[in-house]
Amino acid sequence: MYNKTTPEKQLTEAAIIEKILEGEIQLFEILMRRYNELLYRTIRSYLLVEKDVEDTMQDTYIKAFEKLHQFKNESKFSTWLIRIGINEALQRKRKVPKHTTISLQQDDNFLQIADQNTMNPERHTIYKESSCFMEKAIDTLPEKYKIVYMLREIEGLDISEISKCLKLSKTNVKVRLHRARFMLRSSILNLTDYSSIFEFGNSKCDTIVANVMDHIYKNYSNQ
Repeated sequence: MYNKTTPEKQLTEAAIIEKILEGEIQLFEILMRRYNELLYRTIRSYLLVEKDVEDTMQDTYIKAFEKLHQFKNESKFSTWLIRIGINEALQRKRKVPKHTTISLQQDDNFLQIADQNTMNPERHTIYKESSCFMEKAIDTLPEKYKIVYMLREIEGLDISEISKCLKLSKTNVKVRLHRARFMLRSSILNLTDYSSIFEFGNSKCDTIVANVMDHIYKNYSNQ
């Protein structure tokens, strides 16, 4: 595995990719850790079952590694990775049965939080609960609005990059973003700590990295 003490921030994306193509395949872990959350949130826009999401992430990374020699620095690696992830997610979605639509309900616990004018001492708990509720709210969006909202509002990608990722005009991206915002009530948005939505780190991150790197080492280390 890649040594985490290495000053990875000093390596440019282009340099990392060049070194991977030259045989330093362990550096692929750097790219995975940089983009795990972005890829998770992208695929999570299309698939609701956690196992499907994680399997699709692994498939995406393996395909990205296998096709890395085809990547051109004309666009960002993240844009290229998102496109692969969306294609993999849509393929998996066609193979699995449709899942029941998640309904947005105002349970008593949420109403108690919403009616509070000031934060109580359990601030962390409240933020976690509101984040979970926000995730359910986002899951009610049609996927064409959901992916735009996820990439813009949660990941912070600019309109131009989203346009390239989804192969839509900038105007179309803006329209979908506006409609997504309209569908989500402002009261819910105000409750949410965006940085905690659809988190993908710690053990989950390590599992994805370990599985993909094991596959790469077993199949490509002797080439």
